[in-house]
Amino acid sequence: MTTIAKNLDAYGASSPFLQYVFKNSTNRKFMLIAFIAGLIQLTIFKILYPFPDFISDSYSYIDTNLYHMKVNLWPIGYSKFIAFIHLFTSSHVFLVYVQYLILLVTFLYFFFSVMYLYGLPRRFALILYIFLFFNPMFLVLANCVLSDAIFCSISLILFTQYLWMYRKPTLSKLVLQALLIGAAFVIRYTAIYYPIVSICAILLATYKWPLKLIGMVLPWLLIFPFIWYTQQETKKLTGTAEFSVFGGWQIANNALYMYGNIHVDSTQLPPGTAELDREARAFWKATPPTEADLAELPGTFFIKVPTAILKPYLSTHGWATLRGAPGGFQAWGSVSPIYNAYGKWLIRHYPIEFARYYMWLNVKNYFIPHLEKFGSYNIGMREVWDPAKIWFDMKSNEVTLIPSIEFQGQVFFIFPLFFMALNIFFAGCAIFFLTNKKLRQANKPLLIALLMALAFLIINFGFSVFATPVVLRYQIVPMIVLLTFTLLLTEKQFDAQD
Repeated sequence: MTTIAKNLDAYGASSPFLQYVFKNSTNRKFMLIAFIAGLIQLTIFKILYPFPDFISDSYSYIDTNLYHMKVNLWPIGYSKFIAFIHLFTSSHVFLVYVQYLILLVTFLYFFFSVMYLYGLPRRFALILYIFLFFNPMFLVLANCVLSDAIFCSISLILFTQYLWMYRKPTLSKLVLQALLIGAAFVIRYTAIYYPIVSICAILLATYKWPLKLIGMVLPWLLIFPFIWYTQQETKKLTGTAEFSVFGGWQIANNALYMYGNIHVDSTQLPPGTAELDREARAFWKATPPTEADLAELPGTFFIKVPTAILKPYLSTHGWATLRGAPGGFQAWGSVSPIYNAYGKWLIRHYPIEFARYYMWLNVKNYFIPHLEKFGSYNIGMREVWDPAKIWFDMKSNEVTLIPSIEFQGQVFFIFPLFFMALNIFFAGCAIFFLTNKKLRQANKPLLIALLMALAFLIINFGFSVFATPVVLRYQIVPMIVLLTFTLLLTEKQFDAQD
């Protein structure tokens, strides 16, 4: 089968990677087209959407800077990033271009690494190239004042490092993967499972055991100090040394999905949670949510609905006397330990019901993820809140756009189905490859990479189903990994049939 490897060295190439990228005429064209096309696409996009995209999380990041907070509901890493950009300019347009440029460079590094290490037929390489560099999803991602673009970039670079570990298992790669995990963790707490993925990748690489152990420990040397720092700063404001204030809310929210189908013995509840349980019982008796209600806000119903137990309880326990972003954080933090204890108790005592009424719902959500941010622009509003106006030095709170607010949802409705189809097709390709002894033996580097990808995808699936809402923007890196390995495995299967 004719492959780009005729012009581009595949795995085992003698030329160094940088020479492969910059001295090969085909690769230089790939880079040039990516940058020119990216600039043109983003410029057209910004004509259609002159202002960035905001959700409630966006204002949390901005408030962290406006109020000089050392801790907030979300990790402070992205707040530090936009603060760094703010040193040069308050322009929101500049921020969007920087975020898109970071994505662009990341995708080039990933694309060329895959081509250098494994090669792809021209038609498959072009599919991956078009997905990465001509995909409106990444324009929207860069246009959001959210951590997603930066987290996506760090995560994909990290995964690329895992691919390189098998080819060149050096100490510097172990150090770099630890730094990347640390950076990802201060941007989004989801990265808490990355060290587990790292263990799998290091075990598959050909490091000697002393270096393997060093590589496994290094990420925690960066994560634990940040956890300790966050706990101490949270204790100063709320009185409790919590790592994630939002985590308590999430655990209680997850557990409450099963409440209408269990009988709770209130005499066995953990201390301080009896009142919360009474409110939960009253809510489920008076206004039990239907399946349609729960499906409308996948995995976050009891956090987002103002009348659904958690926010009413909050209103009677501190919110009335606390104002502003620091006050809001204190209020959420004051009830978080109670929510944490209550949610964990319910899950421990009713694990089967939890699996049935929350985890199974999240399994379905995983394979057809909710559009969420991709469903509409600026959460359906034509204005921004004051923190955004202040931070970006905007003339007014009003935002304008040429398409309709719902246009994003009309464009991206196909992506959840595409993600489901990718999972199914990838599973079939992986099973065929792993059960074909001849293919495995002839493609050992790809076998190792596939096992690495499977570890990442399975761990991400488990974490997503158990602990977090499943929305499309959280599954972008898994989507890229799925598409890449589906193409790689399909090519090898075609080769085997020739």
